[in-house]
Amino acid sequence: MVEILAFALINFLGAMSPGPDFAIVVRYGLTGSRKASILATAGIAAALVVHVLYCVFGIVLLIQNSKVLFSLLHFGGALYLAYLGIRLIQSGSGKFAKPDPVKIHHKAFRDGFLTNLLNPKASLFLLSLFTQFIEPDTTLAQKIVFGTLVPLIAFAWFSFLSVMLTHRRFLPHLQRYQKGFTIAMGVLLLALAAWVVLNAALHL
Repeated sequence: MVEILAFALINFLGAMSPGPDFAIVVRYGLTGSRKASILATAGIAAALVVHVLYCVFGIVLLIQNSKVLFSLLHFGGALYLAYLGIRLIQSGSGKFAKPDPVKIHHKAFRDGFLTNLLNPKASLFLLSLFTQFIEPDTTLAQKIVFGTLVPLIAFAWFSFLSVMLTHRRFLPHLQRYQKGFTIAMGVLLLALAAWVVLNAALHL
């Protein structure tokens, strides 16, 4: 139980740290659509399930032992982060129109899923976390508990954030600075993309 609580706490702190997932949830929260923000959260949680599966089965170790695969993963993730960053900056620089609910809901889940899935830091964080808690004698039940906690904690945290962002007491105040927030998040994603590319280049 102590190990599970420690695992949950570290994972929760990781989920809270500012990054692409935070940026994408805030971006959809500021549209005023709680459903879109929570769908982006569901996309993040779905991608984390994928990360958990290949971390537990050791595929990340294989990727890390191949410089080519490792670099391709980093460059692919960086390109998508840069694309999102540019799109956010363009969105923040223009006029905000009322979004189409059908389109925004479809894009929200996709953006949440791809943002997390293509973020190399997510797989590396989970790999380092699992190696601290999973031993050769760790039972299957314990592995399932650890693996289940990852997407559940992320979904709980980002759902809470989505509710707070779209609350009628906070949303009008936040939307006053929507353009500034959107551009700042775009710049953050571009900076993260540049960091990922630099890090990948250093490992070639």
